[in-house]
Amino acid sequence: MYHEVVKELLDFMKESGKSQQQIAKESALSTSVISQFLNQSYKGNNEEVARTVLQYLDMARLQNIKAKYSCFYEGMHNTRAVLFACHYAHRHGDISLIFGDAGAGKTTALKHYTEEHPGVVMVTANSCTSSAASILQMIGSRTGRPLPGKKEAMMSDLVEYFKDTGRLVIIDEADHLTMSALQAVRNLNDQAGVGVILSGNTKIYTQLLQGPKCSELQQLRQRIVVRRMVRNEYGLEEFKAIFPDVPEDCLPYLIKMANDESLRATVKILELAYEFADTDNISKKILQQVRMQLTGGL
Repeated sequence: MYHEVVKELLDFMKESGKSQQQIAKESALSTSVISQFLNQSYKGNNEEVARTVLQYLDMARLQNIKAKYSCFYEGMHNTRAVLFACHYAHRHGDISLIFGDAGAGKTTALKHYTEEHPGVVMVTANSCTSSAASILQMIGSRTGRPLPGKKEAMMSDLVEYFKDTGRLVIIDEADHLTMSALQAVRNLNDQAGVGVILSGNTKIYTQLLQGPKCSELQQLRQRIVVRRMVRNEYGLEEFKAIFPDVPEDCLPYLIKMANDESLRATVKILELAYEFADTDNISKKILQQVRMQLTGGL
């Protein structure tokens, strides 16, 4: 078995383009063990390593299948709203707000804008990067600049870096940011003149535009002229463009699913439906079966 597994692993590395270091990281084996195993010089239990490698390959092959059944559609109304907000903030050096339903395509559109415009810096906040220092450090890290430890020094460094560059900073999941972090982002916009996108769920809209009338929030509110909401509401023409290879009689059901849940969930359920059917002939019945199995709903 040992020699056969060595060949299998070498073939998989060639097909997938993965290095020994990546294989080691994914399989939880050390790089030295993988290297010696492939060179047939490992002094330990080769049969045990071979079993671990086979178990890894079983899942890795499945994960390596990247069938795609949806397309990015720039004309989708949510995408147009996001791209407009990005263009405005980028051109005018202002702060724009994007908010609304989860899974409605905000992040996909933001990534598209980032890829299409050199110099745009996009970061994603989370519960561990909600403070002013954390978000500044994250922005600095994305620009490849090691920032000093103190918040004031970080801000000074980023202002110097971004000043008069006409660039754009996108902060996705910005609803995680604390008040002090939002103030730091406003200060960066003020002092460097860099455009800023704050994107998140409806919480950020409530926090910024319907929260207490404190002076700190007022300063930020006054800078947000462009506010774009996205919703999980879709039409037939949009879905024809997003799912060009799906039978048209399935599209009304996909639209209903996306309106009930989200576009993101719909894409995942569609992918699993094709996997379940093991054929290109998808149907509404198959979609319903898969949705029922996954979510318990029709």
